[in-house]
Amino acid sequence: MILGHFTEADDGYAGALRTLGVTADLRFVRAPSDNERAPSHRILAGDVECGAAWAAQDESALLNVRLDDPTWPEPVRARLVRGRGEDLLLVWRRPAPE
Repeated sequence: MILGHFTEADDGYAGALRTLGVTADLRFVRAPSDNERAPSHRILAGDVECGAAWAAQDESALLNVRLDDPTWPEPVRARLVRGRGEDLLLVWRRPAPE
């Protein structure tokens, strides 16, 4: 399921998250770190941090994304992937059943 559309920006990526319950303009800002396990990007809605993203380990995606909010029962996991042209898609990843 597509949660949003993004484009490349000077400091990372910018776009909009759109679901039935959430509408937010988001920025994925690069977060340099010497720790190889640290996120590569912080995700901001305005000045509020609402998630993090890590470089994808396969060629099917650019970033593995985790969005969170205190009002949600659990974090949302998604992937930032290439769409058509310069469009980047934020695609929801349904958790695997246990």
